[in-house]
Amino acid sequence: MDYLFQLVLEPIEEPLLPAGEVSEPVNRYLQFLDAEVTEFDDEVIVTVNLIPGDIDRVYSCDLMNEKTVKISCDRQEVKTMELEGYSMTEKRSLSLHREIPLPSLVTTKGAKLTVKNGVLDLHFKKVQKIPGL
Repeated sequence: MDYLFQLVLEPIEEPLLPAGEVSEPVNRYLQFLDAEVTEFDDEVIVTVNLIPGDIDRVYSCDLMNEKTVKISCDRQEVKTMELEGYSMTEKRSLSLHREIPLPSLVTTKGAKLTVKNGVLDLHFKKVQKIPGL
């Protein structure tokens, strides 16, 4: 085990990056969709903190059934670099999906979605129960 640590921690003669160049971290933030569900008398609100960073991500929301909402985040990034007659293309893909159980039956009628300051709010109206059924 000590030998493996030496291989990783010892300086190498030829660096992988050209002198003075620093690579960007691949993952700056923990990638998950943090959600909070709040229930009121006539509605259910789902609040999701979106992933910080640039705005190239595509979010989608889908009511899978009356008690589950699915939130997805997809992002594609293509970066091309040319150096000394060679071309390198790097493709990154991010896809996150989260199914959030809801405390009550809801409907898409009258549903509202807002995004402000990196926070997604979904407002769903509760399904009205018919007395006697």
